[in-house]
Amino acid sequence: MTVNTMTLPDLIDVLVAARRAGGFRYNGQERVLAQFAEHSRQEGYAHGSIIQEAVQGFLYDRHLKSSTIRKEEIVLRELAEHARQFGWQAWAPLTLTHVKTLHRPPPYVFSDEEIRRLFHAIDAQKLSEISNRALVDPVLFRVFYGTGMRLSEALNLELRDFDRARATLAVRDGKNHENRLVPLTSRLTSTLESYVATAHPDPDPGHKLFYTGNRAKSADKSTIYNRFRRYLADADIPHFPGGPHIHSLRHGFAVANLRRWAAGGGDLMVMLPYLSAYMGHADMRGTQYYLQLTADAYPEVAAMAQARFGYVIPDVDIVEGSKR
Repeated sequence: MTVNTMTLPDLIDVLVAARRAGGFRYNGQERVLAQFAEHSRQEGYAHGSIIQEAVQGFLYDRHLKSSTIRKEEIVLRELAEHARQFGWQAWAPLTLTHVKTLHRPPPYVFSDEEIRRLFHAIDAQKLSEISNRALVDPVLFRVFYGTGMRLSEALNLELRDFDRARATLAVRDGKNHENRLVPLTSRLTSTLESYVATAHPDPDPGHKLFYTGNRAKSADKSTIYNRFRRYLADADIPHFPGGPHIHSLRHGFAVANLRRWAAGGGDLMVMLPYLSAYMGHADMRGTQYYLQLTADAYPEVAAMAQARFGYVIPDVDIVEGSKR
């Protein structure tokens, strides 16, 4: 295949392959690009160019939400820049669609001292005949903080998802309906092994790793959240509308790793795609969110990422309905 015979689907295949080779998941973007290719085919646009009429018809004639239009503008802008590298004439849309944002306080990130007090409170729970929280919670909350998992992901884990030999947890059908393997430290692996031996004396691969009653059923989210509120009070950590929440442990995982890599002189541009994949982000914008949380301590990190990735990682607002 030569440049002169390259079709729009061919061009998209090259772009998708290049982004995935660079560590991006790129699944959502691939869907948008496939839809644009089909739109262009149905409307009869010739290969070899991406014209303004085709792009604007795809973006603005389908009555989409402004947040969706903004995301698709970014994807098609990237496609246009990619197409120009192959000699195509390509019109790139401006990313000017206004997205409604919520004025929320910044996400809560625990201090090191608060984390110490929180886990001391969790570990201090006494064994009870009417509740298994003293058995489950010290391990469950270490999984939150040690892996950055979302609440639903951790509660959906089954015994079969814990691989002792490979030191991994398998997240199945997580956010964005994607699966991923989450590597564990040796210490957390050992903790999970001891927990499973005690909490699952008659193990069944389909049993839930974390449960509150019936081992075949996930622990209830509201039950876990109520326990978390109690631990905050025991640790003398105030709770208020902006946090802390269980999701704050996920924030803490990401920020702690970014700080550690930066302090160790690591190449964050190399590590960011790994963090993105590890946390199950659909694209790098989710990781940009955590870069902004560390901007006060490491402003050069955010500046370097923005300079390197440009429009691929746009400035991030807290968009209505979003949660990383």
